[in-house]
Amino acid sequence: MEISRIRKHLQAEKVGGQLFVFNELGSTNDVLRELVAEGSDADGTVVVSDSQTGGRGRLGRKWVSPGGMNLYLSALFRPEVSPKISSVFTFLASCALVEVFSAYGVDAEIKWPNDILVGGKKISGVLTELGTSGGAIDYLVIGIGVNLNLPEEFIRSEMEDISEKTTSLSILLGEEVNREKFCAELINALDRFYGEFRRRGTGAIVDTWIEMWGFLGKEVSVDVSGEVVSGVVERVDANGFLYLRTDEGDLRKVITGDTVF
Repeated sequence: MEISRIRKHLQAEKVGGQLFVFNELGSTNDVLRELVAEGSDADGTVVVSDSQTGGRGRLGRKWVSPGGMNLYLSALFRPEVSPKISSVFTFLASCALVEVFSAYGVDAEIKWPNDILVGGKKISGVLTELGTSGGAIDYLVIGIGVNLNLPEEFIRSEMEDISEKTTSLSILLGEEVNREKFCAELINALDRFYGEFRRRGTGAIVDTWIEMWGFLGKEVSVDVSGEVVSGVVERVDANGFLYLRTDEGDLRKVITGDTVF
C-alpha cells in the first residue's frame, strides 16, 4: 500500500486529512489509539496497514490479516456526543462500505451489528472502540477490515473453520482489485457519511442504515449471550439498539448480540 496512490483518489474534506500507511503492525486500531496518546489526534485521522499481526474483530475474535491482499483501516472521530450512541458510528461505517461495494456492482448486505455479507458470506467487518473523558466521548476509533484480493485457495487452506462463510471482492468480480483505489473510495464514503452526521445528527445515519439493512418489520433471531431472542423488528433507536416483538407479544430491547437470522 503506497500513500501517494491512495491520495491520488482522495476527495474527502475531513477524513484522511492525516493519513498514516504502514507495511505491518499489530493492529490499526491500537496504533491509532497510540497516536491519539502522542497528540496526533486530529478528527478524521486514518491509519492503514498492508498487514496486521494482531488483527481482531468484535469480542476479541481474531481477524486474519495477511499482507498484500486486503484492506485494514482505522479512522479516528471526535464527535461531541454521549458514549451511548457510539454504535451509530458502526452504522456509519457499514453504510459507507455498502455504498462502495455497490459502486463495484456488488449487492452487499448488513448483518447487525457489525458485519457486511455478500450472498451470506462475510466480506467485511467493523470494530468500534472508544475513549471517554468526564462521561463524554473523547474519541472513537472505527476499525474496518475488507477482504479484497483474498484467493479461494487461501480461504480454504488458512481459514478452514470459516471458509464456507468467507468471500472477497476479487472472487466476486473475477479480477484483482486495486487496493489503494478502494481504500480512497472508502475514506471518501466515510467522509460523506461523517459530514451527514455532523449536519443532521444520528437520526440521518440510523435512517440510512435501516434502509440498507432492510429488516424493519421482519423477523430476526439474535444470539444474546447464549440465549436466542427472536421477534419482528419494530424499530432501531438512535443508539443502534434493536426492539423485537416476540411471539409472546413482549417487546425486547437488544443492546448487543450476534444475528443468527
